[in-house]
Amino acid sequence: MPELTKQHSPTVAAIRDARLSADLTQTEAAHCVRVSMRAWQRWEAGDRAMPPGLFELFMLKTGQWPLPERIQAAHATETASLRA
Repeated sequence: MPELTKQHSPTVAAIRDARLSADLTQTEAAHCVRVSMRAWQRWEAGDRAMPPGLFELFMLKTGQWPLPERIQAAHATETASLRA
């Protein structure tokens, strides 16, 4: 049976960069994944962790999936540091 790996929340920079790349306001981005604007603001401020599934949904809905290489590299680095 293959081992499932736990996904980690995206970084604040990844969330903000993805929204800006989609040319959306925080309100528009929040509506895209059906959350409050305040929830989106908290994710971008780093006050709360964005659920990985919602980040994937946002990326899919805005045509940004698969993740650009620079975000994949940052995510891999972050994941490696969490395992160390």
